[in-house]
Amino acid sequence: MNDLLAQFFDLNQFSQVPLAGEYNNWLVALSYIVAFVASFAALKIFARALGQRNALRREGWQLATAFVAGIGVWSMHFIGMLAFELTVVMNHGVALTLLSILPAIAGNYAAYSLQLQIKRLGERKRLSALREKSLIVVSGSLLGAGIGLMHYIGMAAMQLPAELRYDVGWFVTSIVVAVVLGVIAMTTYRHYLLSGSHGKRSNRLQLSTALIIAVAISSMHYIAMIAARFYPTSATALNTGSSHAQHQWLIYAIALSVILIALFAWLSSALDKRLQNTSRAIRQSDRKIRELAFNDSLTGLPNRRSLLEYLDSQPAQNQQGECLALFLLDIDKFKVLNNTLGPTLGDLLLQSVTHRLERIPMDVHMVARPSSNEFAAVARIPYDGNPASAQSKALELARLMQDNLQQPYSLKDYRHRCSLSMGLTLLNDSAVSAENLLVQAALALSEAKRSGLGQIQLYHREMAEAIEKRVRIEADLRYAIENNEQLELYLQPQLNAQRKVIGAEALIRWQHPEFGFVSPAEFIPLAEETGLIIGLGDWINEQACQIIKQWQQLGFNHLVLSINVSAPQFQQLDFVDKLNTLIHHYQLPQGSLKIELTESVLMQNVDDVINKIDELKQLGIQFALDDFGTGYSSLSYLMKLPFDVLKIDVSFVRDMFESPQKEAIVQTIVQLAHNLGLKVVAEGVETEKHFDYLSSLGCDYFQGYLFSKPVAESEFRSHSLILE
Repeated sequence: MNDLLAQFFDLNQFSQVPLAGEYNNWLVALSYIVAFVASFAALKIFARALGQRNALRREGWQLATAFVAGIGVWSMHFIGMLAFELTVVMNHGVALTLLSILPAIAGNYAAYSLQLQIKRLGERKRLSALREKSLIVVSGSLLGAGIGLMHYIGMAAMQLPAELRYDVGWFVTSIVVAVVLGVIAMTTYRHYLLSGSHGKRSNRLQLSTALIIAVAISSMHYIAMIAARFYPTSATALNTGSSHAQHQWLIYAIALSVILIALFAWLSSALDKRLQNTSRAIRQSDRKIRELAFNDSLTGLPNRRSLLEYLDSQPAQNQQGECLALFLLDIDKFKVLNNTLGPTLGDLLLQSVTHRLERIPMDVHMVARPSSNEFAAVARIPYDGNPASAQSKALELARLMQDNLQQPYSLKDYRHRCSLSMGLTLLNDSAVSAENLLVQAALALSEAKRSGLGQIQLYHREMAEAIEKRVRIEADLRYAIENNEQLELYLQPQLNAQRKVIGAEALIRWQHPEFGFVSPAEFIPLAEETGLIIGLGDWINEQACQIIKQWQQLGFNHLVLSINVSAPQFQQLDFVDKLNTLIHHYQLPQGSLKIELTESVLMQNVDDVINKIDELKQLGIQFALDDFGTGYSSLSYLMKLPFDVLKIDVSFVRDMFESPQKEAIVQTIVQLAHNLGLKVVAEGVETEKHFDYLSSLGCDYFQGYLFSKPVAESEFRSHSLILE
């Protein structure tokens, strides 16, 4: 046993004194720098392995870490050996020198593999404190063992005329130092990982760990070199030059190569990280784009596009004998809430409705938000081949849904109650596309909203026919306005108590070339909804001015023509300027034109309305408040607004003898108007009894079928009443 040990350790078996050597301090420093650079680069590279989810990429970066760290350890050792100069000629065996790289790479691979395992176990909360410490000790020990084995294999590659033996104490010390410092290095690195540091602090911790690893490598090497004893043999030849000078080119080549390899690997890891972050940012951007494309950002619900895709993917009828039902809901007067209480509360209401829809205790398969204040719900309805039965069940589901959604909402400190209109349609025919299905529900919703607040309407085919006609009517009305065709002003006479014609009300009439006479009740609301009312109103104003001009030329200077002005038209910023231009162009006399406004105009900005009326009165225009008594705010505004005439709505006059309440309203309006210094026009005078009674009340002017229906302007002029 002693003979075997004597082959490796110095057991005082030599009588001569060992050769003395010395270190080149510059090369010692260079060896440490190389070790530090390689260790720091390895830590940077290993960070890429820790961040990989793909096993193959993780293994690749782990191998790169071990390779860079291993050649750093090996190069430090080789430069350190060359830094030690003896008085004999010294060479190195190529095979063993290269072989010594493998333990360094293997030791680093094992140490960093355990670090990776510790991290992954810690993330899964499957690692106790004791086991963590044990694994760190093992990883540090493996690192130290790899460094030690590399060193002593490299020392065995030395070729010189001397016997190499190791001092037992210093040999053990070198191994202990390598293991202890390896454990310290791995512990420091584990603390770095647990800190979750980023930026400058992360770099400082990585630098500290790299410094400790470099110290472990260097300390082990130079302590092991202290343990080395070189005993000369009889063939020993003195070295006439320094080993540094002989191997100068090799030293710098190794140092430069290792540093370049480390830097290249480090830059590669940094570039890979940037590319991966860019790629991840593009995975995330794509996901965000898809979310924006298919989901509503406020509520998180699927949007119109998602709804259509879902409907396209669903069969009209499933194997359970159920048909598809689409419900389209609209929050009534949502714009009023937004305008009065602000968009924040509006958004809260939309989110609250979303939460209720998603939690409705019914078999709703999908909830979506296809537009601003509209929601859609898709459900399955039992279908036994009887459409009426399925429709009844769908309406029942709609009412349950509506009852749930119309309960009060708490919006911050505001308690809000709203109604929801609903349109629904059933799909029991796979030939109907998703787009058409949504159109059907939208048509039903539009019909429900026209019927009033909180109404539910089931789609039927007549709705599509009606909307087609509506679209055609809109296009034809636009053409008629732009080309000054098919439209004509009809006049209905207004008389005083002596049955003398004092003027007329101008009423628009449309003779359609295909549909014939189109009622104003049909196309006026359409014009207001589509914005055509502005152009139509401008056309009426000019036609009225032309009629007054003709009257003046015929000597009918006492007649006053009344025109109706809608709220959207009156609210136009240039409304006063347009009328001013017309009045001056046609040279209309004072008081020949009267504008009739409904109470809907008064619901807007009152000060703005008063200013416009005052400006127009300065142009000689009179004002009448039309349909008085049908609104809710007439009395409050009547004291502020400078009207000349009140018009009693036809609904009161026509039925006043059948309703004591309406008769009382007529009496009150006449008395109120006179007390305020206003004239009164009664519409709907159809019988002599109407005329006599209104005359007895002191009504000033009369209008109705008793005297004349609305007629063309030429017929109005030739009417016998004018000649009286």
